[in-house]
Parts: sequence; C-alpha cells; structure tokens
Amino acid sequence: MPVDDWQFWVVTAVGALAALWLIRLVLPKKQKGTKTSLTVGGKPVKKSGS
Repeated sequence: MPVDDWQFWVVTAVGALAALWLIRLVLPKKQKGTKTSLTVGGKPVKKSGS
C-alpha cells in the first residue's frame, strides 16, 4: 500500500466521504415530533385517565 503517496490519501478521503454519505442515506432519520395539546373552542381539554 503506497501510504507515502498523496494520491492514495486523496482517494481514501473521497472514498470515506462517499461511504459516510451512503450510510446517511440508508439509515433512518430521527423525526422530531411536536407535542400539541387538545383544544375545543380554544380552551384546553383535560385528558381522561384510562
């Protein structure tokens, strides 16, 4: 392996970045949900305990 060649490191870096990009496309993304309160007529409604 020619570790003293600059072209080796350029190609290695490009390959690593491409692999990370592909991994980001495949892995599921975390979805940030927004919690909202239930309102009727603009007034909050209490939750019934089940």
